[in-house]
Amino acid sequence: MNVSIDRQRAMERRDFDYYEARARDVKLEDITSCDGNAEILQQLRDPDTSFYTLRITDDDIADDDYFVVSEGDDLGWLGYFIGKSKYLEDLLIYSWGEGENIEAFMEGINHNESIDLFHIGTDLRGVSFRNLGPFFRNNNSLVQLEISFEVGLECAQSIAFVLGESQYHSLAHIHVEGCHLSDEGFAVIATALGFQPQLERLRLERNNIGLMGCTALGATLRGWGTSNLTILDLDNNPIDDQGLQELVAGITNAKLEELWLSGTLITGAGLRSLSTYLQSESCCLRTLDLTRVDFGDEGAMVLADGLRGNKSLNSLYFDPDDSGITDDGWAAFSKLLCDPTSINSTYLSNHKIKRIGEPVMLRTPLNIRRYLGLNEHLGRRHAAMKKILKSHPDLEMEPFFQLKLKLLPVVVNWFRSARSRWANDLGESIQRGSLPSRELSALYKFVRGMPAFAVTSYCQQLVMNAQAKRRRIDYELRRLEDERQRLEDDRRRLDGERCRLDYDEEAAWVILGGRPTSEGEGSGDFVSGSKRRRQE
Repeated sequence: MNVSIDRQRAMERRDFDYYEARARDVKLEDITSCDGNAEILQQLRDPDTSFYTLRITDDDIADDDYFVVSEGDDLGWLGYFIGKSKYLEDLLIYSWGEGENIEAFMEGINHNESIDLFHIGTDLRGVSFRNLGPFFRNNNSLVQLEISFEVGLECAQSIAFVLGESQYHSLAHIHVEGCHLSDEGFAVIATALGFQPQLERLRLERNNIGLMGCTALGATLRGWGTSNLTILDLDNNPIDDQGLQELVAGITNAKLEELWLSGTLITGAGLRSLSTYLQSESCCLRTLDLTRVDFGDEGAMVLADGLRGNKSLNSLYFDPDDSGITDDGWAAFSKLLCDPTSINSTYLSNHKIKRIGEPVMLRTPLNIRRYLGLNEHLGRRHAAMKKILKSHPDLEMEPFFQLKLKLLPVVVNWFRSARSRWANDLGESIQRGSLPSRELSALYKFVRGMPAFAVTSYCQQLVMNAQAKRRRIDYELRRLEDERQRLEDDRRRLDGERCRLDYDEEAAWVILGGRPTSEGEGSGDFVSGSKRRRQE
């Protein structure tokens, strides 16, 4: 088998050498079917730095960057000039009809190192995807791969082989759409994606992905650990609740920001696994699309519970008419956005999400749209303020008494901030004139409930001040006592030294024959007498 592969590669190399040998003398009008195609080859050969996008089709399209394949076009030459180009960035193959020399065309592409977007939207006409292996292995510029033709199991295996060979590549985006893959075929590709942990976007719409494919993809995502994947698009695939559970197990450690599950078979019961993910600290999800998913009121309640405490989601998309949601489901979302149970519950209501329902939210209930508008235009702090004032006309202060008088300035500043922002009312029904009376009412309740706390606080302050002063006095007394003890020790030391000096002096006088007896005798005579004795 290895001998046949080596022989095939040798033949392809000779094909490329064949074009290389003739490139200097070939006339472009002789190898193309029209002037437009010849001009494109000329731009690739020159090279033209402004020519960075090439589209290939067999439809008659009058566009400068389309190479229209017709009778007389040798695709080997097109591949050769693509391989030699250093400025071509986008190569999009939509169709190539009955074009000749597909193998030589692919061999030419294998020599290119500048393409960063590669789109294949047509059948390879019997040529294996493996023929493009060198291109994927050697092109460090490739960022995006798009595949949109019908892929059978054998072709899926070839794609998986190429992805497995080109591991740790620059490839960041893979888009496989409408390829009618079998579940087994996608499972093979999903397993090969384990060699591409650098992927950031993975779009897999309309590919018949079921439980087997979700299991393989979930295992791959788990194998990546903390991956770079930010977008996962699985729209219009027959994914059921069990398949979703397998996927969620894989994306737990990902940095996923967008998850698209439109047109799947997920129900409200299956959304429980997704709800757990939404509550996790690792969740970075900003957009969740469940359009054309019939999750019903059960799913709405599960999602609302999952979003409590979630700090990342901005948009939850679904079609209100197709979702099976009733007033009970909408009530769950309303409580998510503004829970009127208590002031604290209202404050802790979700202040991050800005879209629920369809993107323009025409069929989202008015009260929910208003809450979402507050989230979008005011930010967390002031949105919470508006919701509290709307939901609690008579503010209760008793829950805050435990904070004692420390909270009183906060209450005053809170109402002051509310008055300063009332010009941006956004149509709320609360009347501006009611704010002063509500503020006075709240302060009255607060002060009325605080006398005992005020007296206690005053006495506690007196005790604290007395204790602080007593500590300072005790410190000073200890310092003075230490100073007195030091002085006493110095006095005893000096007295001892004086006694020793008196003893030494008295002993010396005894040796000298006694102290002088007359006033004339003194230390001077003692000194002169000593000199006389030394002279003698």
